[in-house]
Amino acid sequence: MLGVSHALSGAALGLAVAGFVPQLLGESPDAGTVLTFTAVCAGAALLPDLDHPSSTASRRFAVASWVASHAVRPLSRVVYDLTRGRRDTGRGSHRGLTHTVIGAVLLGMALNLASARFGTPVLVGTLFVCIALAIKGLDAIVPGPPSLVIAAGLTYAIEEMVPGGTAGTAGWLGTAVAMGMVVHSLGDAITESGAPLLWPLQIRKRRWYPVGSPRPLRFRTGGPVEAWLVAPALTVGVFLLTAFVVPGVAPWLLQVRDHVERLVAGG
Repeated sequence: MLGVSHALSGAALGLAVAGFVPQLLGESPDAGTVLTFTAVCAGAALLPDLDHPSSTASRRFAVASWVASHAVRPLSRVVYDLTRGRRDTGRGSHRGLTHTVIGAVLLGMALNLASARFGTPVLVGTLFVCIALAIKGLDAIVPGPPSLVIAAGLTYAIEEMVPGGTAGTAGWLGTAVAMGMVVHSLGDAITESGAPLLWPLQIRKRRWYPVGSPRPLRFRTGGPVEAWLVAPALTVGVFLLTAFVVPGVAPWLLQVRDHVERLVAGG
């Protein structure tokens, strides 16, 4: 899928998890935490495409993105070559290691370990990168000022205004990143090419088997199905979830509705 669809799917998943899971555990999440979790999940949903040289993740941070992409691609190829099955015929550089559940979980665990060891620098850096990617991915829907400037401002706002600041993200940061990466791969799995989600399990003598939906239901990346059905549905889903799960949004919308009704009645 395109970057905007990946970012929207990550945002939808982030809202659902951050909004509903705490309620199931008898807790009341605050708006700042829900939105922060959502932003990280949405941005992380673009990270798997670091293995593609022209993706948003590979170009967003200039030299840093270039270095990351040129580290991920060779690593993915090496892992592919070492673990390939008898019928695997690809190169493993794109839709490889970063498009697997294990790859996502390992990165999430690494971030949690790094944040436990090094603290604030890792937390702030991860938040900034994910928020910047999320904003850039959603530029197609709501174009705005440079995403890096906004991301820096939002990261600072989280540190200053969200309960616990960046330190409050330490327990779930890696989880949000892993979830965003997995939902990216699930999105690719319903396109024509599929994604090797279940590596290294062997399926039909292939360890990098491109898992996907039934062939008739798959669609072309950037094609009319994605443009006119998938992306709009995800957009509506994000807005509805925001209204339902972010504390304070639903009452505000009711106030707006009442105000509009009064204006109409008075007109």
